[in-house]
Amino acid sequence: MLNVTLQFMVFRVLIFGPLARELACTSIAVDVPDNGSARDVNEALAARYPHKATFFRGARLAVNHAFQSAEVPLHAGDEIAVVELVGGG
Repeated sequence: MLNVTLQFMVFRVLIFGPLARELACTSIAVDVPDNGSARDVNEALAARYPHKATFFRGARLAVNHAFQSAEVPLHAGDEIAVVELVGGG
């Protein structure tokens, strides 16, 4: 029998604007596997809020105040935020 222990990091994801009002919160704690990426945060948010899964899977995340690709690795202490992009003229 193989004994495997998974390690997780907990991140607080900042939420702003209309999304924060809709979800009635300004941050969400998510568990991400060690050596996880921004994509893992997207997936954790999608699992937590199934009615917003499509949005969260495609959402761009800011990590430490800069937009990052979904593949960027995360480290303990990183600040993560979901920033809704808005359009207009």
